Amino acid sequence: MVGAGSVGSVTAWWLARCGARVVWLAPRTGGGEQPGSLAALGVLMGHCSRRLRGRSWRLRRTALALWRQWLPLLGPVPQQWGLTVLCHQPDEVERLQALVRQRLGEGCPLAWRTREDLLSRWPALAATDLQGGLWSPQDGQLDPAPLLTALAEATGHLGVQRWPAQVTDLKPEGRNWRLQLQASDPDCPATLLASAVVLCTGLGTGRLLAGLDPLILDPSVRLNGPMTPVLGQAAALHCPMLPPQGLPGPVVWRGVHLIPRPQHQQLWIGATVEPGHQSQDHCFEQMLRLDGTAPPWLRQAQVLCRWQGIRARPVGRPAPILATLAPGVLLTSGHYRNGILLAPATAAWTARQLGLLPPDAP
Repeated sequence: MVGAGSVGSVTAWWLARCGARVVWLAPRTGGGEQPGSLAALGVLMGHCSRRLRGRSWRLRRTALALWRQWLPLLGPVPQQWGLTVLCHQPDEVERLQALVRQRLGEGCPLAWRTREDLLSRWPALAATDLQGGLWSPQDGQLDPAPLLTALAEATGHLGVQRWPAQVTDLKPEGRNWRLQLQASDPDCPATLLASAVVLCTGLGTGRLLAGLDPLILDPSVRLNGPMTPVLGQAAALHCPMLPPQGLPGPVVWRGVHLIPRPQHQQLWIGATVEPGHQSQDHCFEQMLRLDGTAPPWLRQAQVLCRWQGIRARPVGRPAPILATLAPGVLLTSGHYRNGILLAPATAAWTARQLGLLPPDAP
């Protein structure tokens, strides 16, 4: 199991729960490439996704259901349920109301809240062009850092060996795979022989696959190109002018996520979408201003801290990539902005591909 982010963490935990003997190769994140999980705010946009059908919708719906089942097994992870997606475009209202009707027909609770309803309860949402908003009680938010900590502890209890090593090469050896490792810890071996390898490697995927003989790879798998980096910046804010009613929970406002925090008058805001590895101050400021439409209470907010991470976006195919590259080599990567949301569905897919049964299967 290769990968230190949210997808790798959940997958390592679930494979161990299913009875696999797992060695988890997860380098420390003290330097070099910063994983997308560091930019994540943990927003779970499943039922309110505008995807009406297809693989993306199936993954989101499955993932939400699995999070509900799996979170109680991980101990206390800070979580908020109920997500509001604001609408500011008059021509979007009919389409979003149609989405509500479709989701209700599929058994997913989703509701339309009028402008009057929203503003009477939460004056902080005031905007001259506010049309209303979607209310999704089963979408929400998980705090990424405590989630990753809980997963690390849970994998340890299940006997998973976690090595702070980077995979530098991958080659077939009989019916197995030989991984070349690089680690600063002298106790880590230089190689590892595995019957199966799961790559949750983000931007490092291309480097690993480049060393493989193309004749080994399944010809039906077409990656069509590398993954591209997309940087995301986020921040914690103190908002002394925030109306006392606060926010209705996590809010998506013009594509920007606002996450209430337990501390009084504090929020998270994020994340920017910046192609490449370099952060831009003007992108950060544009996010804080909600592209020039921020209400007074947000314009007067104080930035307490800011952080960033790099997300991997597939080129030439939709996110994420879930593929069997060769017998015993699975690629689960390129989740872009939905790593935490889709991690359970990815882990369940991986277990099925490896022929593993859930621990509660008859």
